[in-house]
Amino acid sequence: MTVPGQHDINGHSIWGLIVVAAVLTCVLRPLKITLPGFCSRWIRQSLVSLRLQDPHEPAIESSAGCEHVQDDGQQASARSASFRKARMRLVLSLETAPVVGVLLLLATVTIPGSVLRLGIVGDEGVRPYDVLVLFISLAYISTALDATGALRSLAFWVSQKGGGSGARLYLYLYLLFFAAGAIFGNDPVILSGTAFLAYFTRVNGITPPTAWTFAQFMACNIASAVLVSSNPTNVLLAGAFNLNFLTGFTAYTALPSVVCAIVGYLIMFATFRSFTPREQDEIVRNDSNSSKDHPHNPPRKSVLQTSGHEYIPKRILPPDVSPRDALLDPRGAAFYTILMLVTLATLVGTSFVSDGKVQVWMVTAPAGLLALAHDIVVDWRRWPQARVPARASETVSAQADATAAVRIPEHEFPPSRVNQKPSVRMSLPQLLRYASRRFPVTSTTVSRLPLPLLPFAFSWFILVRGLGYLGWISTFARWAATMCVNSALTAFVAGYFGVILCIGGTNIAATIILVEIFSDPAFARAPHIAANPEILTVAIFSSALAVNLGAFGFVPSASLAGLLWRSILAQKGIHVSTWSFCKWNLAPVLILSTVASAIVLAEVKGFGLQLI
Repeated sequence: MTVPGQHDINGHSIWGLIVVAAVLTCVLRPLKITLPGFCSRWIRQSLVSLRLQDPHEPAIESSAGCEHVQDDGQQASARSASFRKARMRLVLSLETAPVVGVLLLLATVTIPGSVLRLGIVGDEGVRPYDVLVLFISLAYISTALDATGALRSLAFWVSQKGGGSGARLYLYLYLLFFAAGAIFGNDPVILSGTAFLAYFTRVNGITPPTAWTFAQFMACNIASAVLVSSNPTNVLLAGAFNLNFLTGFTAYTALPSVVCAIVGYLIMFATFRSFTPREQDEIVRNDSNSSKDHPHNPPRKSVLQTSGHEYIPKRILPPDVSPRDALLDPRGAAFYTILMLVTLATLVGTSFVSDGKVQVWMVTAPAGLLALAHDIVVDWRRWPQARVPARASETVSAQADATAAVRIPEHEFPPSRVNQKPSVRMSLPQLLRYASRRFPVTSTTVSRLPLPLLPFAFSWFILVRGLGYLGWISTFARWAATMCVNSALTAFVAGYFGVILCIGGTNIAATIILVEIFSDPAFARAPHIAANPEILTVAIFSSALAVNLGAFGFVPSASLAGLLWRSILAQKGIHVSTWSFCKWNLAPVLILSTVASAIVLAEVKGFGLQLI
């Protein structure tokens, strides 16, 4: 797409490309900058005066999480002084580097304000707000559904169907994660499935849990290519090329996804059955008593691997837990399941409206607000009662999660707190703490949302639009057109480059760049591509599959799902190194990228599928 005011390569263009390259570097390897003392004090004083930060460190909480330890005057004064003298650090990472990059380009007048607006509002082809409203709305519904215990209950039911066979259970869980990922998206399934696997492998003595966690991550990300709503990358592609959600997208991606899921399972199963964890495995697990659940007993890290262990044991004793007991909120589970299915059906139905009068946000925003309103009403009705659903707690043990709902102790709700109202003098952290006590279910669900996606994605939309304004997108599009001389070569060029681009900036950024390149007239209107529409079709759908597969390719930061997956495992005491992530995923992602591109090519050449 041509950006208004676009010009040829010049000095500003070189500077803009350097800034984007620096952003990519910081995404891959965060940069920590220690600020000078005077600067730290000025920033801290400004935050305190604006009530964005407490004037001193929050009081230490007891193990019950409800009583504050009272310091004497000298201790409080010492802590406050130490807090004021502490130097702040600016961390340029996935959440902050793209935002800083945009601000730097604006401050140096490298891009104008019109590019900023275009990166947020978009145009008729790509509307960034549309993509993110869909993603956040469905993420809230899925997260709330997971909090009811529905997905955990289903996982226990599947595990009991394994009949004690490790191989059979490995297959059943893989199929479960694939099916759930296709319907609900990869992030919600990773939220629930990862925690379940951490508990499941621990109680069954499966050490290390590498085979099970990596298979789950692969299945979820392959499945996310099936439906448009399963991944924001799909929404970007469908919106940019005006594709019908069912006949214009899923018709191309369903078969490659299913075949890749089969091939991926065979690769994983054969790999982990052929090797035993003889040497030190890169997955390290803490003792079962985590420091989060037992703050006075710090965890002892131990690497759980010996020559006697197997990645996929031949016999596994299923958990002695009733799936019905794991379902903590049956009514909530039914409500969110129906809401999700109705929303997805409405999205598919409205995608047949070709005039664009029904936009995606018009369907997903009301559904997300309805789910939010449901949680607020639940919190309002139950306050100040002591009983709430288990999802109001994030730190309960897996066994307690599976057997009974969590109760918030009565001392969490003394009359003084019940009647306490937010004061206009409250700081933002104090207000948030009050809201979390007043609306525990809602606040917990919101805290689990991938909210860092919002500034990250908007910033990348702006950065890519900036590259277009500076002339780089047209340059990249001409290079791509030169390489994509026919549909066969295009399938594999787009597939491999899509995976490689995911290394820096996650698959969201990779998709934004690819969409802009394929939409640019230098590519789309190139004589040989205009004469052969198959080339553009193959490029779009090979890329669609590549950015989903690229999520588990090289580094965890290749996708937000990867960062979420690794952080959840770390919370459960399972630590995955970047080397381990690359070692187990590199060969499968290269093979699956080849398979996916070949199937897309066969669909276009053999079945005559064309863009609708």
